Order: sequence, then structure tokens, then C-alpha cells
Amino acid sequence: MAHFIVATIGTYGDVYPFAQVAIALKKMGHQTTFITNPYFEQTVKQFGLDFYPLGTKEQYLMVLQNNKLWNDQTFLDIALTLFVPNLDNIDTFISQYPQDEKFIILAHQNLLANAGLAHASRPNTVTVIGGALYPSVFGEANDPRHIENPLERQYSDLPLIVPVNRARARLGLPLVHTYSDLFTCLASFNALLFSEWFGKQEAHWPNNTIAGEFIFHEVNHSAAFTQELEKFLDSPDKPILCTFGTGNLHCQEYFEHALNAIQRAKRRAIFICKDKNNLPKNLPESVLWLEHCNNFPALLQRCSLIVHHGGIGTLAESARAGIPQLVTPSLGDQWDNAARIKNLQLGSNIPAPALTSENFYQGITEILESAAINKNCADLGEQIKNRLGPSEIANNIVQTLIQVKVLDSPS
Repeated sequence: MAHFIVATIGTYGDVYPFAQVAIALKKMGHQTTFITNPYFEQTVKQFGLDFYPLGTKEQYLMVLQNNKLWNDQTFLDIALTLFVPNLDNIDTFISQYPQDEKFIILAHQNLLANAGLAHASRPNTVTVIGGALYPSVFGEANDPRHIENPLERQYSDLPLIVPVNRARARLGLPLVHTYSDLFTCLASFNALLFSEWFGKQEAHWPNNTIAGEFIFHEVNHSAAFTQELEKFLDSPDKPILCTFGTGNLHCQEYFEHALNAIQRAKRRAIFICKDKNNLPKNLPESVLWLEHCNNFPALLQRCSLIVHHGGIGTLAESARAGIPQLVTPSLGDQWDNAARIKNLQLGSNIPAPALTSENFYQGITEILESAAINKNCADLGEQIKNRLGPSEIANNIVQTLIQVKVLDSPS
């Protein structure tokens, strides 16, 4: 058995899928360690996983609280403050073990440089697998802005990639020059953690992919709604659900537009937001505020439409629930995710920087009145109810490693 390291960084939508694969690997009998920021330490330990910290909780909170995080031109520079100081984190963890200990690192794309540095330190005993949560990991094919991929800048910046290349040069390994090199030079394989209906293999993707699916939240039927929420939902008029991301602490303007548009449309709504200060003052009785929801998949099934930022976890859960989506992208993969939802006729999108009360109203009205969009969503929801789960995805990874003799076949 190898020692699996599962490493990720980002918001809860980045942590949960990797954690589910880690749990599945542990159940298969593999020693498994989960590496992420201590902000998620309690969650990881509740999953029954061994935890190792990536940086400090204070570093993470400083990133969340920086309003430049949600600006498409500056978010990479802010995010780098998490990656650069902790570049050798995985290597430091591995250094505690004997030189002949075999490690498999499943890494979020933002930690592939960290994983690559660990591999360069022990090229004969460390194998790196990239975990791709969305198609635009391999390039933003559906970015409507038609600008140079900012991810190229992230991984060509000297503070991040130079130490990796220095270590690779000492061992005669190919250097990393472009963002796409992460998936061909640093990763031996790339596990797809999204479904083919959302993104089929494209010509510019690496040819070392391992098939997978979206990893959905397992519905905990014991996680009942509060009395207040149940009473609000007990109406034939299904509400519109609005959420702009668990990590977005700067979304007050979006909720203002949402309230104006929803009231104009004479609709009911649920606003999910951790910080009530981001909400309009004195919400009407037709709008319910939730700090969070313990059973998000069940809540989606009782709503008519979801308005969200384009996070891949929210997008996938909404597709499974069979409800239309209005996506308001502002950075990173959200642009491509939003374009795919529109192209698949599962909803529409409005760029967050261009969001107004008027186009918000037009967007929700057009979607709710579109028989085609509502039928497409319902049909897809039926089609994807039974898909590969984390255990099958973990098994796909293990079987691939057995085929290339990185792992031994179980006796």
C-alpha cells in the first residue's frame, strides 16, 4: 500500500470533492493524509481523515477579507499569498518519512507546483496526480472576454515556479514553462472530477486523464430544515435561491440588485450568505435569509431557480436537482462554467461586474418563462441521478496506477 496525500486549497467547493476521494482511498486500506489550510481542519477531521496544515488560518482569512480577491484582474495575486509562502509544505511533510516510502499525491491544480517540488525531491518514490474540478483547468475555452489566460501569468511568476524548476534542473527533469506544463510535466495523470456531460475531452487537454464524475454531496436525511425554513417553503410558489459563494465576503451590491429584481418580478426568494451585513437592510417577508443550509441538495429541489457565482460545486448540485441556473461569474473558472451552462441551455449568465437590477430582472424572467430551459434541466436531473461516486473514482485512480506498476496489484 502507498501513502496517499490529498492536497487542495480554495473554498469549501474545492475541499469537499477531494475529501470524498480521500475517504474512499482510506476505506480501500490506503494510508491517507489530507493537506489543506487549517481553516478547514475541523471539517477534515469530522470526515475521519488525518490532517496536515497548509499555511495558517490567519493567511487564509486575510485572503478572504481582501476585496481584491473577487476582482478578475487581481485575484491571482491575492491567492498567491497562500501558495508562495507554503510552496514546500508537501515536501516538508514527506521529509518526515523514510526515503523508500512510496507516496501518491492527488493535488488541486493550485497545489501542483507544491506537489511537483515534492516529486523533484524524491522522483523515484513520489507520483503526482492532478485533480481537475472543472474543464477550464486545462484552459479557458469558453471565456467570453477573449483575453490572455491569466493562469499563464500565475505559473510563470518567479516567486512560484523558480524553486520548482531549480529542483527539477538538478535532477535533469523537464522545466515548467507554461501553465499547461503543470499537467504534462508535473502530473503523471490528471483525474477528472467533473462529468462528461459538462465537459468532453478537448484537443488541447493532456492525454493522461483518468475518467471521473462530479462528486455530489451525500444527502443526510437526518439534516432536517429549521421550522422557519420549512414554513417558508410550504407554499406552491417556489422561491428563487441566491448565493454568491461561501468565500465571498464582498457581495452586498449583488444582493441589492437581486432584491430589487425579485420584488419587481413579484417572486419569493432565499438569500444564503454567511455575513448578514452583506444583505439589504430590513428584508421583506418574501425573502428569507439563511447563514447556511445543512441540506443544500434538498433545498435546491424545492426552489424554482438558483442564482449563483459559477462555483463548480453549486453548479453540479443545481444540475442534479434539475433546476435552471442564472450564473454571475467574476473570476477564474466561473467564466467558462457560466458559458457552458448557457451553451447547454440549462440557464443563462450575467457577468458580475455588469450586474444591474434591470438585467437581473430580465435574466430571471426569461429563464423562468422558458419551457425549453426548464425541460432541459429536468431531463438532465433525471439522467445524472445515478453516476460514479467517490469510491468508483478512487478505484479508477488506483487501477490506473496498478496498470503502470506504480502500485502493486492486491493479492
